Amino acid sequence: MEADEAPLERTSHGFHIPGSSIYIDPKEPVACAIISHAHGDHAIPGHDTVYCTYQTAKLLRARFQNFAFKIVTPQWQEVFQIEGINFRFASAGHMLGSAQVVWERNNITTVYTGDYKRQLDESCDPYEVVVCDNFITETTFAQPGKIHPPPADCLLALKDFPSTNFVIGAYSLGKAQRLTLLFNQFIPEFNVMVHPKIVKYHKIYEEAGFNLGKWAPFQRQVFRKEKGNIFLVPPPVLQNYIPSENYLRGMTSGWEHLQQGYELNLPISDHADWNELLQTITDSKAKKIYTVHGDDEQLKNYLSSNNILVDSII
Repeated sequence: MEADEAPLERTSHGFHIPGSSIYIDPKEPVACAIISHAHGDHAIPGHDTVYCTYQTAKLLRARFQNFAFKIVTPQWQEVFQIEGINFRFASAGHMLGSAQVVWERNNITTVYTGDYKRQLDESCDPYEVVVCDNFITETTFAQPGKIHPPPADCLLALKDFPSTNFVIGAYSLGKAQRLTLLFNQFIPEFNVMVHPKIVKYHKIYEEAGFNLGKWAPFQRQVFRKEKGNIFLVPPPVLQNYIPSENYLRGMTSGWEHLQQGYELNLPISDHADWNELLQTITDSKAKKIYTVHGDDEQLKNYLSSNNILVDSII
């Protein structure tokens, strides 16, 4: 790798480290994959060898029958070598097991964040700042003025409806577990029930030592006959629930368009917002910023206007 060469390139198989056979979060099966976390847009099955955290491996085995021929699970900050390159994992704070991929090559330290957030989330390890030369950041919410409100501000609104039930849409892996803990922390008077597709992930979180509080698998008769229940469902299931006097509906997401059509507004996100992106870039002390995953134009314009070197991984 030359000093001025981008540390990562986009190929038809996904992100690739130049001059190696190593891919990060590849979109197609490859011989050697490093997986940042267990969400489906970052992890697919069929690889020969996968490097990921132990917690991510547990989640992937629960999602896929045959995820990879071989899975290697280094501890946090444990250095592991692939093709002469030293790698390590640092927490990304996005969900259980989510990792930033850190590598050193020719005395240059590069960080690939994967998805990350800076908000407090007691359902997973917090984001860990890594000082580096190259910082490769996601840009999911890289729009000036895009600020995620504190989750408590969103959830306390449910207290205004003590005599009804709620059907809340949340991604089965990561968001549903965080919400279960938040419900228990801020509105413990409500009973939390989860869809069958979510149950196995709750159990993995708790096996990993993250107590989510009180919850139970969905009980249809209880939900029909009693009030004060919150039913967490995957987004496709939420779409099957039509407006009803028996419950209120809401979708938890940082995207405004996903809130539309429901009675509750729940803008809870597991990604960094605009201010957190800028703060994290500053914290990294990186000499150059690279962007992936999202609309990066406004962030690139902002950084360039402040004399910060920035480029897209193309």
